[in-house]
Amino acid sequence: MRAALVVVVLALAISTVAAETTAPTGINRLMVLEPGDDAYKLFHGAVWLDADKATWNYRWGGLQCKGRDLSDTSVQLLFASFRAEYQVAVEYVTSEYKGKQYRCLTGFTISKT
Repeated sequence: MRAALVVVVLALAISTVAAETTAPTGINRLMVLEPGDDAYKLFHGAVWLDADKATWNYRWGGLQCKGRDLSDTSVQLLFASFRAEYQVAVEYVTSEYKGKQYRCLTGFTISKT
């Protein structure tokens, strides 16, 4: 009985951490914060997608997206995609910080169409 409970708890934990994927869309805006910015402790950057820019942004790093930071190379790839007007599908997990939900970027796929 106890082993079954542990399996159920682990299954629930894994299902809540599984990343979701957006449909491919253009990047509307990209924000990168530096350590001197007041908001840097909360998040290190964000991307807004054309498809849902009024509703969501996809953040990385900081207290709002702990453990979900992007490498410099990934940030450069996002900027290049924005500049070249390529389509991007982002992988994200939902995080909660001080009662508010955030979408935290965990990866992305770039395509020409």
